Amino acid sequence: MNTTTTKLLWLPGLAMAVSAISGIATLSTGQGMTGDTAGWIQSPCTGYHMPGSCGTNLFTGFASPAPDAQTNDTGAEMSPVAEIWERMRGGFTLPASNDQAVRHYLASYRKHPGAIARVLQRGEPYLFHILNRVEERGLPAELALLPFVESAYDPHATSPVGAAGLWQFMPETAEYLGLSQDWWYDGRRDVIDATEAALDYLTQLHRNFGDWLLALAAYNAGSARVQRAINQNRREGKPVDFWHLPLPAETRGYVPRLIALRAIINHPANHHITLPSLPDRRYFSRVDTQGRIDLQVAARLAGITEEELKRLNPGILRLTTPPDRPSILLIPKTSETLFGERLARLPDEERIRSIRHRILRGDTLSMIAQNYRTTVDRLLKVNNLKSTGIIAGDFIVVPGS
Repeated sequence: MNTTTTKLLWLPGLAMAVSAISGIATLSTGQGMTGDTAGWIQSPCTGYHMPGSCGTNLFTGFASPAPDAQTNDTGAEMSPVAEIWERMRGGFTLPASNDQAVRHYLASYRKHPGAIARVLQRGEPYLFHILNRVEERGLPAELALLPFVESAYDPHATSPVGAAGLWQFMPETAEYLGLSQDWWYDGRRDVIDATEAALDYLTQLHRNFGDWLLALAAYNAGSARVQRAINQNRREGKPVDFWHLPLPAETRGYVPRLIALRAIINHPANHHITLPSLPDRRYFSRVDTQGRIDLQVAARLAGITEEELKRLNPGILRLTTPPDRPSILLIPKTSETLFGERLARLPDEERIRSIRHRILRGDTLSMIAQNYRTTVDRLLKVNNLKSTGIIAGDFIVVPGS
């Protein structure tokens, strides 16, 4: 695949320049491709921003109790909850390296310990599930850290060229891997579906190349480009391992970023970085809502904000669960019982509080907003519209009151 580098302008008021945090969180410029826009992500916030800098605290609703002593139903003290880092370290298998590029990214990470901790904290809702699936497949535990490099653990992240989700799939790659994409749903953003597709793809690449570093390089740059580099080195009598291949600059930095992060996780104190306390326990439950439901309603039933629900279900693009798919939602495990009890008592007529409106010739967004007693701003937000221009024959979702 072709590599595209995208420069972003400095945004006033942010504490760190792009070049200062190289390697912390990058925008993908293709399937698995990271550009030199290090430290910036695109999300529902306006424009590009440093992780954690957009409006309110990005981690609201995701903070787990500190892994101190827990109590059971009788109030008796239980053993402290282990941290996920302990289990992850036991599964690290990629070869260590003292390559200059690895040392470069280690130095970069050490300069910004707070940013490292914030991005890892953002991964809390997803890390347990990803690590479980990595272990169940017998894959290197380092792969659970790949979304750090790809998307800074932001499932809403979108690159300028259209890569999306935790694993930053391009539309074409997603289609090849069987991820659905339509008006209602984007499998590239779905936490469970995209993780399965990414691990399938990485496993396939490892089978093709027989080496995990080459598989990671191919995830970033494409199999054909890596194979061409291998063929070229063979013709010239040079080594064909990752460290000696003539790969694009982005790819030459992609693998070292992951290996440097592994070194941080392995020995954080050696690098003067404090890892966030993430308990080794499931964050979410997968719940069948037994029919379509508005996200506003589902969030209320679960006792969480709509934003929290969307962070766990970023593949749902509209205000309601899709009409042509099973109505499955990820709900914080701590809310599962409450959600089930309230859902069982919810009248059918209260499940859907929005309308799919077909735009007629002569309709304007302001006219539709007035007719449905909502606002233009709300219609823009719910439908992910960039402007008020609408086209007859299209559909838009009109939220309930």
